[in-house]
Amino acid sequence: MHYRTLWLGAISGLALHLAGLGWDVYRHSRDATLAQREDVLSLANPSHLMIVAGTAIMAACLLGVAVAWLNERNIGGDGPWGSLLRGTGLPVVGVAAAGSIWLASRADSGGHIHDGSHLHDPAQVVVLDPALARAVGPAIAAKFVASADGHTHAADGPGDSNPMGEGSAHHHHEEVPVTAEQLAAAAAFVVELRANITPYEDIRRAMADGYIQITQDLPGIAAHFIKLDYQRDGHEMDPARPEVLLYTKRLDGTWRLVGAMFLAEGVTEESPSYFGPLDAWHYHENLCFVGNGVRTVASRQQCPGIFTARTPWQLHVWTVPTRGGVFAHDMPEIDPGAYPGAMVPAAAELRVQGR
Repeated sequence: MHYRTLWLGAISGLALHLAGLGWDVYRHSRDATLAQREDVLSLANPSHLMIVAGTAIMAACLLGVAVAWLNERNIGGDGPWGSLLRGTGLPVVGVAAAGSIWLASRADSGGHIHDGSHLHDPAQVVVLDPALARAVGPAIAAKFVASADGHTHAADGPGDSNPMGEGSAHHHHEEVPVTAEQLAAAAAFVVELRANITPYEDIRRAMADGYIQITQDLPGIAAHFIKLDYQRDGHEMDPARPEVLLYTKRLDGTWRLVGAMFLAEGVTEESPSYFGPLDAWHYHENLCFVGNGVRTVASRQQCPGIFTARTPWQLHVWTVPTRGGVFAHDMPEIDPGAYPGAMVPAAAELRVQGR
C-alpha cells in the first residue's frame, strides 16, 4: 500500500514540475526581456517555485520508495554497517540533490556576476551594430562603447533633474558595464514600442482609445496621458500596452507624441530592472491631481483633488531623438521655460478647434 502512495506522490510531483515548466515557457514567450533580468531559479517566481516544489516532491517520494525497498530486502545485512547504509545513504543523496537545486537558484542567469572589479576582455566584446545604436540613441550607445574599454557606468546623466522641484526620487543601478545582450534587448524593446504607438501620433486617436490627460505639459517630461485599463493588468513593461503616453507642445506648438511611460505593477522598495544599468526608474511622492489635466505637489491636507502618497516605480521611454537618451527621466529639448499653452488640457483645446 505504501508503494502505491509513494508512486502517486512521485507522479503528482512530476505533474507539478511539468506544469511549472510550461508556465515558465509561456511567460518567456510573452516577454522577450525576461531572461535578461531573471535568475536561473528564483523562488519568488511562481513558475520556478512550481518547478522546484514538483522536483522536491518527486525526489522525496522516489527516495521513500528506495528506502522501503532497501529495508524490505535488508540490503547491507543485519550489522551496523547495513543499518548505517540504509539509514543514512539515501538521505545524504537527498541533501546533495537539494543542495544542487539551491546552488542553481543562487546562480546568475548570465553565468557570472558583474562587480566593480570585473572587466571584460576588449577582444571579446561584441561590436556595436549601427542599427542598435540608432534604436537606443547616442547616450546609451556611448555607455556600451565605453564599457568595452573596461569603464563602468550607472544610469546617471541628464535624467537626474526634477522638473517638479520636489516629490520625486530616482533609482540608479550599481555601476556595471552594459552588455551586448542588454543593449540588444533594449533596442528591440524601443523598436517594438515605436511601432505600437505610431497610430497614436494623432492625439485624438489616443484619447478616443481611452488615454486620459492627468498632467499639464510639464517642462522636461511632457504631458502624461494614462490608460487606466492598463494599470496593474499583469503586463509590466509591455511594449504593446504602455500605461502612459507622453505628448508635448513645447517643440513646435502642436501636440507631438514623444514617448511613453511604464508603471510597475505595485509599490515596492526595489525598482524593476529590465536592461541592467540602462533603465533608470523613478517614483513620485505627495502628488495631487486637481483635474483638468493638472498635477501639483502637495500634502494630503493641502490637496483639493486626488492625493497619491507615493506612485509605483515609473520609467520614461523617449521614442523621438533626444540628447538625454531613450531611458532618461527628462527630455532636454523640452526643458526650458513654461510654454504658454502648457496648462490648457488637450481635450479643451481640441473642442475649441472643432468649433
